[in-house]
Amino acid sequence: MILINSDTNLKIELPIEQLNILHYLCDESNPYETGGIIIGKYSDDGLTAHISEITNSPADSVKKKAFFKRGVKGLQKRLDTLWKNNYYYLGEWHYHPNSLPTPSSSDIKQMISLSQNKKLNCPEPILIIIGGNKEHWLKTVIVIANETIIPFYEAI
Repeated sequence: MILINSDTNLKIELPIEQLNILHYLCDESNPYETGGIIIGKYSDDGLTAHISEITNSPADSVKKKAFFKRGVKGLQKRLDTLWKNNYYYLGEWHYHPNSLPTPSSSDIKQMISLSQNKKLNCPEPILIIIGGNKEHWLKTVIVIANETIIPFYEAI
């Protein structure tokens, strides 16, 4: 699946296999929120993010019906290994069970904070929010750049 922002000509490639993993992880967690990180690469021209992996939530994550805090257990070691192979942290994903995939103000604040984290080296992180349930999945995909929300839509 190709997601695009026509104003910026930026693209996100989200393979159907990774979208299926997102849906599986969300279904397994329902009715509790869950989330993880997005891993992948950028095209040589920097205009396309290629998502190669969606991670499950770390063991120290906090999952509630209307709250999720991603843990960090094991992530640094995983990211260090990936960086050696030219794969990078691209952003975050999480699930709003049986609800709309609308980013909350705390979601946006967290993404702005992550964009400013020098250790992550990801100034324009992707946020994927899955909503609904297995009967009808919904998704919102945005990028935060310079504290601005850039929405992405499926290319037709």
